[in-house]
Amino acid sequence: MYRPKLSPTGSLQNKNPDRIRYLEDGTHKHHLASTVRLYDSDSTITRFIRWVKKGNQTIPSDRVPLAIDYDIFSAADSGETIESKYGRYKEVVGWGSSSTVKMAYKPNPHHGPKGYTYAVKAFRRRANESQNSYHKRASAEFCIATTLQHKNIVHTIDLLSDDHGRMCQVMEFCAAGDLCALLLSAGKLEETEADCLFKQLICGVVHCHQSGVAHRDLKPENILLTTTGCLKISDFGMAECVQYAWEKSSHQSKGLQGSKPYMAPEIYTTKHFDAKAIDVWATGVMYVAMRTARLMWSKAEDTDAAFKKFASSSGTPDGFRPIELFEG
Repeated sequence: MYRPKLSPTGSLQNKNPDRIRYLEDGTHKHHLASTVRLYDSDSTITRFIRWVKKGNQTIPSDRVPLAIDYDIFSAADSGETIESKYGRYKEVVGWGSSSTVKMAYKPNPHHGPKGYTYAVKAFRRRANESQNSYHKRASAEFCIATTLQHKNIVHTIDLLSDDHGRMCQVMEFCAAGDLCALLLSAGKLEETEADCLFKQLICGVVHCHQSGVAHRDLKPENILLTTTGCLKISDFGMAECVQYAWEKSSHQSKGLQGSKPYMAPEIYTTKHFDAKAIDVWATGVMYVAMRTARLMWSKAEDTDAAFKKFASSSGTPDGFRPIELFEG
């Protein structure tokens, strides 16, 4: 494991209330610190803390949209390189078993001294994976991501190969890092701050579902933030197309995939389930994490004592207990 994780036991206090400022008109503004300074450091420890382990992600061929063209290479066909289009990229900002994410910077005299900053995700070819399967995996994620155009979803810009033949996906760069890093550094969030981020999360998830896509791996590590507090869903490596444009309803899903603390109980108890509902469950677990800076359980299964206690005692005739009661 290459970074700290939220713990099912214990919690963190809110260490920086200045992240959110309330205005006289009753609204508020977010002020999140940029994490770019971390990427300028040569400290191995700093990089380990910021690296994100994404897991072994794949999209089975039977879940790929029929309209996908597996030969989508903009710069590869034109002879352009990643550096010529998007600038130099060296600093690692995310790492996992299937990909590495680096920050790219390209100066632009018309965009001020800061120029343009991008996130470049280089897909790693797996052991015994054919070149065709490798291209399909990268292209499938790219096509799903580019289909989803919404302010609360990371904007995916391009897919091309680098000088080493690796497939690279270019995305907008979110300077405030991910939600997990925020919770680890800041502790539990204020109610207004958590509510605002949760509202944005739901807006992004609703757009995914209305577009026929279930994310299947919603967790704080896959939720990116801008310095102004705009939340953006990222990493569609496990995403599934559950409803095509010509279908009137979504189809059922199957298979154990995702991150255990955020996986819904029906994944363990039924062969087929509604993947959209799985996403909704994960958002609820994340909201509790935002309010408490800890996980409610290791997995939503009766073998987990914390989940078993929650399932047997938290419900009342009027519904579930207030979120404040989970903070203890």
